[in-house]
Amino acid sequence: MKSYVVSLAALLLPSAASAGVADLLNSGFEAANPVVEVSAAKTASGRFGDMVWEARSKIVAMTSTATVATGGSPTFLAPKPQYNGVASLIMNYGAGGSFICTGTLLGDRVSIVTAAHCVSDGAGTAGPLTTTAFFNNATDPVNHIDPTSTALNVSRIIVNQGYTGQVVDQNDIAILRLAQAAPSWINSYDFDFTTPVQGEQLNIAGYGGRWDGVGPQGANIGTGRLRQGDNTYDFRFGDARFGGFWNRPNVNRPGSTNFFGTAQIRDSWIYDFDNGTSTNDASCRIGNLFSPTTFCNTGVGAREVGSAGGDSGGPNFVGGKIKSVTSYGLTFGTGLGDCRTGLNSSCGELNGVVPVSIHQNFITNAMAVPEPSSWAMLIAGFGLTGAVMRRRRAVAA
Repeated sequence: MKSYVVSLAALLLPSAASAGVADLLNSGFEAANPVVEVSAAKTASGRFGDMVWEARSKIVAMTSTATVATGGSPTFLAPKPQYNGVASLIMNYGAGGSFICTGTLLGDRVSIVTAAHCVSDGAGTAGPLTTTAFFNNATDPVNHIDPTSTALNVSRIIVNQGYTGQVVDQNDIAILRLAQAAPSWINSYDFDFTTPVQGEQLNIAGYGGRWDGVGPQGANIGTGRLRQGDNTYDFRFGDARFGGFWNRPNVNRPGSTNFFGTAQIRDSWIYDFDNGTSTNDASCRIGNLFSPTTFCNTGVGAREVGSAGGDSGGPNFVGGKIKSVTSYGLTFGTGLGDCRTGLNSSCGELNGVVPVSIHQNFITNAMAVPEPSSWAMLIAGFGLTGAVMRRRRAVAA
């Protein structure tokens, strides 16, 4: 199951296949102007010496993640009610189209955590005209069109103030406030605010593109069906073993502060989509340029997954708690592990996530006590009566 959430594709040109780190550090990097794709995913690109990269805001596995009836593996289905609090989010941008992302219901039952890029072009910019969260307790529905789904409107969008709108940005996180409390049958989740650890296993869930399992690479098929699978945290861009490579200011582009642009990236964590071979162990092959064998891990086996368009904003669970949020995909090309040329959610690509550990204050404040006008809806949502005390973007759909 490979997910297209925010994706960063970096293509290593043939002339750079044997280039050393020193050559890359001593060469310039010129970023292209960002554009907005049809998929509502942001895209950016640039050059660092002979290395050309592309970043895109955008789950898939080595075996099919299609429906079981069409040959898909039941391994990647999301059991209910365990996962019924993971919502599909439909953002209506009017003439700009409607798009799908993933979000997770939080313990206050009126908040959902997702990726900022699903609902914003940067803190302070206009969001979608409407956003709707869809929850379902059935086995494998297309959430946002299934008549048994419960649709809840989003009344408020709270974007992290540090989010720049750039693709690779460790502040790509937002909290959505529902117009009413979620019904009691919908599961909610707590956070794990501890820092991710290299090699720690995570469980990824999302409504993004799926693999049909046909051919050596297969093709991505429809969004809207919840899938889940496992992976492990590999590294963060600020790891000291990179010697500051990713965070080096770009001398050839005034104002650029790191390899990808100006957004904060030090705490952006990466996991790769392994197929069990060292040839396609992207984290290992990239890490070997800096610190040999440091980030080598050929995967967790049959449950290994990556992310795809529509998985943006989805939860990364550790011990049943949300530890990070899906943000982007990344590839450095076939020369550094990718199974297939281009950014297409194939094995050997990497996925970037936003750790919640660095956003605890933002999350806590965004889940503050609701305004008095919300009381009636909260009470109704919980099904309470009597006296109470006073108290609180991606792939096209």
